[in-house]
Amino acid sequence: MNLQDKRVLVTGASGGIGRALVVRLLDEGAQVLLSGRDHGALSAVVEHHPDQERTAIFAADITSASDRARLCDFASRWRGGIDILINNAAVNDFTLLMSQSAESLETAIATNLTGPMDLCRRLSACLGRSEAAHIVNIGSVFGSIGFAGNTVYCATKFGLRGFSEALRRELADTDIRVHYFAPRATRTSFNSNALNDLNEMLGNASDDPVEVARHIVQALQADKLEQVIGWPEKFFARVNAVLPRVVDMVLLHKLATIRNFASRSTSATVGRPTSNFVHSTAKPREFS
Repeated sequence: MNLQDKRVLVTGASGGIGRALVVRLLDEGAQVLLSGRDHGALSAVVEHHPDQERTAIFAADITSASDRARLCDFASRWRGGIDILINNAAVNDFTLLMSQSAESLETAIATNLTGPMDLCRRLSACLGRSEAAHIVNIGSVFGSIGFAGNTVYCATKFGLRGFSEALRRELADTDIRVHYFAPRATRTSFNSNALNDLNEMLGNASDDPVEVARHIVQALQADKLEQVIGWPEKFFARVNAVLPRVVDMVLLHKLATIRNFASRSTSATVGRPTSNFVHSTAKPREFS
């Protein structure tokens, strides 16, 4: 697929992968509508990019149904309506389930699953007007492998993978293509220090967000429908699908270490909110 002049909505556009995706898409000639909670942070992503005139920003909190409605209304009208929706926004609270707050659990479900599903629902009519529309849901290798300390995150990403598969089949006789791409650990502020330390202790590789964005955009251009990014994670995802008990035994040997680091993460969050969501009522602004 040629991305030249395609109109793309990217949620979570000021985060590590989101920021890299925006730059990569612009470099490929796309027009990009950036969405996230912080208007200033979104502006900073493209303020020095030579093609910022091909961008627009819209501050919205996708955990809010009213914000999702405002965003979709704007995206449906922006430059004639978007061709591509990239659901990238996500949160994770690395902790044991018994220590996770109800607020953190609800925020994860709203951000990682309810929000993307609702954006797909609301924007389906707009995407249906495009001659070649695409929905890209950014999942995680933890959408294929359940991992202790990430139970809620895994649940939301398993859900997003299943939703993507079902929606792809539901839209199989239309011009809307549905993709699901699953990065492994990525070096961004998304991960807590405890999770970064755990990955280092276990020898888990972490990718640069620029490299992840490159893989995602190339997979989209090649019209790949589903891809786990990273080896050996791709291999373990396949093993887990057919021999989950084998993976159970492998991870059992790491459980004490995971619990130790997850407990550190829990201690670090005591007394402060588990989510940094700030509801924004900022007006949309298109760069000129």
